[in-house]
Parts: sequence; C-alpha cells; structure tokens
Amino acid sequence: MENKKDSKNIEINKRMKELVIARIDAQVPSNLRLAIGSYGGMSKEEMIEHVKKGDEIGSQIVKRHMLFLRSLASGEFTRALASAE
Repeated sequence: MENKKDSKNIEINKRMKELVIARIDAQVPSNLRLAIGSYGGMSKEEMIEHVKKGDEIGSQIVKRHMLFLRSLASGEFTRALASAE
C-alpha cells in the first residue's frame, strides 16, 4: 500500500468528494459506526457531512478512499492480498 507521505500530495476536488460520498452511501450500513483515527467513532451520515464540509476529517476520509482506489487500479491491493495467502 502507499505510504503516508503520498496522501499529502492528493489535491481534493469536487468530483473526488462526490465519488467518496457515493462510495460511503452505497457501502456503509446506516447502523454502523466507524472509528477514524483519533477522531473517534462516527456514523455514515457524519462521515458524509465531513466530506461535504471539506474539513480535516473529511479531507482524511477522501484521501484514504483515493489511496485505496489507486491501489486497486494499480493492482497493488490484489498483489498484497495474494501474498498474504
């Protein structure tokens, strides 16, 4: 997976926010609370609100999603899964 320094180079735009909001809306159950680093637990709706606001938490959520999508597209994620078997 990509390292922490790579996430600092991601410039967040409106389309990225829309993509991440759609992913969260489609993949995160409404009754689930996720812990995001030192920010604590938050609901699906709270995550979406942070992404919409573009605050620090929202930026971190977008960056993590984008790093994950890049690792999927590059095949890095699949290689990591295959090596774990």
